[in-house]
Amino acid sequence: MTEPTIYQYRLRTPAGAWLADVVMRSDGYFSTVSDWGNYAYRWPRPGGEFRAFVARLGADYVCSTLGKRDWWDGTQTLRNIREHILEWRKDGSYTKAEAAEAYDSLARALGCWDRKEARDYNEIAIDQFSVWCHDTDVEMPYELGHYDYPPEVRGFCREVMPALASAIREQLAAEETATADREVPHG
Repeated sequence: MTEPTIYQYRLRTPAGAWLADVVMRSDGYFSTVSDWGNYAYRWPRPGGEFRAFVARLGADYVCSTLGKRDWWDGTQTLRNIREHILEWRKDGSYTKAEAAEAYDSLARALGCWDRKEARDYNEIAIDQFSVWCHDTDVEMPYELGHYDYPPEVRGFCREVMPALASAIREQLAAEETATADREVPHG
């Protein structure tokens, strides 16, 4: 059995700031230290050259590999609630009075005195959401709650993975050019 080849990448932003250090092995090992967290994973069967595999990974797949969708997203949840009330009012599912009551129950859950004060909020805490779900007449209110990957994992996938993919593609292209140059007879 041959020893795996080790690849190391020190990634930087276009302005030169440090992004991450990544260590990979040709046998599917991946680890990184970054401002967005430290992660390690092993893909034992990437189906080809491991670096090319990593360069093709999508953000959602990497997020699901490195983290769990268990981070409460109070901003998106509040947006979902407001959009639901607006949509149901627009399509006639809610009367004006029903929409007003839905907004009032939201204001109460947020701890506001009235709907106007509730407009200033841009997120809802999980305990406030629970209160709202109990207090509202909205059908299946828990479906409006939103969980996501932790911000660190999302940041890693958004900031580091594209830089890593670019570095890998450059490295693979340079290796391909070097191989082609060795194969062409010079005469």
